[in-house]
Amino acid sequence: MWRAPTVADGTTSRSGAATAPVWRWILFRVLAVLAGGFFVAAAVPQALSPWRAVTLSNTSGVTDLNLHRWSAALAGGPDLGLAAVLLYVAWRPASAPLPLQWAALAVAVFLAANVPFVGPFVALIAIPVVLVLVSYPEPRALLTAPWAGGLRLPVLALAALIVIFLLPDAARALVSQVRGTDELARNYDAASNAEHLINLSLAALLAGMRKSGANVLALMAAAVLAFMGAAAITVPTNPGSWGTVGGAAAIAGGIALCGAVLYEKRRSGQDL
Repeated sequence: MWRAPTVADGTTSRSGAATAPVWRWILFRVLAVLAGGFFVAAAVPQALSPWRAVTLSNTSGVTDLNLHRWSAALAGGPDLGLAAVLLYVAWRPASAPLPLQWAALAVAVFLAANVPFVGPFVALIAIPVVLVLVSYPEPRALLTAPWAGGLRLPVLALAALIVIFLLPDAARALVSQVRGTDELARNYDAASNAEHLINLSLAALLAGMRKSGANVLALMAAAVLAFMGAAAITVPTNPGSWGTVGGAAAIAGGIALCGAVLYEKRRSGQDL
């Protein structure tokens, strides 16, 4: 008979009795799969925009769709990463606290970056993630400090370099959105760019925690960073694009982060 997973301080524990009814774990898993599927369906067309027809969620004020290929990819790539995390927590709910803590931070950043410019209705996009968060059967595990189990310094050091690479771009995007005059600001792509860059930075930093689920965040951040590097090389002159050199650096950073995680996993024997 299937047994509900248990959580202790955000790590997997299979020896204790389940602290929540089985139906709550089933509900959580179903909501996580549905939310992951929602973001996959919404994000794939945007993520592929550098290589095919541009897909934008809002074309208001847009004068040239081709100038938004980078921004569309930056909206789609991290959202696919979020979808992967949601599907992972549906598969491994006992390892979900750290990934869900990142998802909660991502929702907060999404609202803070977009609502002031787009309006309150944009908050509807966050509902699938909020439902997953509130349905998690072990809510106390989500209140444990991410660093309670210690830090993985090699991974954290690489994450810090990635943050230094990403956050200045996020700041520039926010300034552009506040001014509201350029091509990306008119349809709120600048606010979206800032949000996704900040959330990718947070995922990289949380990957440096010594806690179950950290490797998934690390591999997700590495994959998204490398993907965005490829998009930057494809559309090097788009507004906000990192260009050819920046794109190559992003790919190298993603590969390095992935390598650091695999090294730590092999050294410590830690599961995903």
